[in-house]
Amino acid sequence: MNPLNRLSIVMALLGASVLCLPVQAAAPKCAAGASCVETRSFVATVTNFRTSKQASKRVLSATVHFENKTTKPLTIGYVSESGVALDELGNRYVVPGANAVRAIGEIAGTNFDPKFTLQPGEGSDARFELSWEPGKAKAGAAYELDLAIREITPTSGDQFKLGQEHALHFAALGQAPQPVIAAASGGKASAPAPVAVPAASTDPCGGSPRCYNAGAFIAEVMQVNPTAMTAGVRHHVVSFNIRFRNVSDKPVILAYRAGSSAAIDNFGNRFTWGRPSTHDTSVKGIGMVEGRTADTQFVLSPGQSRNATFGLIRYEARPPIGEGWNYDLVIEEIEIQPGQVVKSVRQNSLSFANLTPGSFNASAGGGATPAIATALGGTEVPTDAEGVANKMIELFNKKTKKK
Repeated sequence: MNPLNRLSIVMALLGASVLCLPVQAAAPKCAAGASCVETRSFVATVTNFRTSKQASKRVLSATVHFENKTTKPLTIGYVSESGVALDELGNRYVVPGANAVRAIGEIAGTNFDPKFTLQPGEGSDARFELSWEPGKAKAGAAYELDLAIREITPTSGDQFKLGQEHALHFAALGQAPQPVIAAASGGKASAPAPVAVPAASTDPCGGSPRCYNAGAFIAEVMQVNPTAMTAGVRHHVVSFNIRFRNVSDKPVILAYRAGSSAAIDNFGNRFTWGRPSTHDTSVKGIGMVEGRTADTQFVLSPGQSRNATFGLIRYEARPPIGEGWNYDLVIEEIEIQPGQVVKSVRQNSLSFANLTPGSFNASAGGGATPAIATALGGTEVPTDAEGVANKMIELFNKKTKKK
């Protein structure tokens, strides 16, 4: 046989054997039993699901984490009016409006907001609130949630077009036991037992349960301060002091999205930033984004930290009085573009669970040592070197003036 023919036969047999080899599918990213949906381009997981009461309404709050599976930037949006939840008794909860959707842009008809963009492998959270007015009807305890999420595809320049739509269905929500923040009898709050899981070395939060990693920055709850419900006090107020630290290599400008602050205590009572249809004045120390107006005062250099305080209130509070909270808010990343054009480039839905009253030491990223803290008065201690130096100079000048 001609050697050339023999080689052709061998190559053909090799090709056939390769075709017969089983194709190994990519491992699914949704863990068994998780409230998770995997599509061709992203994974969506319900990472937090809470129920609460607000006046005569029952409210469901769902935090959904989206992760980009593709090798290109992915922009997605929530299809307006698609959010629906049903409990096991058939009661229907709906997303009441735009203010009930946080951090992700909405798609209404041909109009869309392309602000929710994920880089390859990147993930971020969005928050959805659904409500139902029960009247005398009995509410269920297990829920199924449906959302429609649509891809927004770039065309040329800064132009986009609507792409594929995905119907997401999450089942068995609310059935898993929730972490107990305080005893149902109204006893003293107790933090859940710590889980012995070593923190990843790349985690800028250092494994702190009071810390949220948003990518360009982290936010860590430093203090939870509720008012005492003494005789004659009608409203229950709680404030959260949060330290923000830039963990990127570029300056970041942060601002609080007005009206996005909300908390739920361990009895399911809802705390809000204020009364509906009023101006949000619940925040100190950080600028706000409200409508088309953005305050750019909160600028962090790489490694720099600053604090802000967020106040929440429960009107006409009646027993039982909560002693632990789950807290949510939206922080936007702001960019000043040429011509002094201010643009919101990213919304981050921050979520903190099982917060109990008290002050806490910074556990994320090298806070001041005890000696420095004592020298600085033991109060608000900067975590960045520049801040510590400025504080020391300030105290030195004060002592010099006293002499």
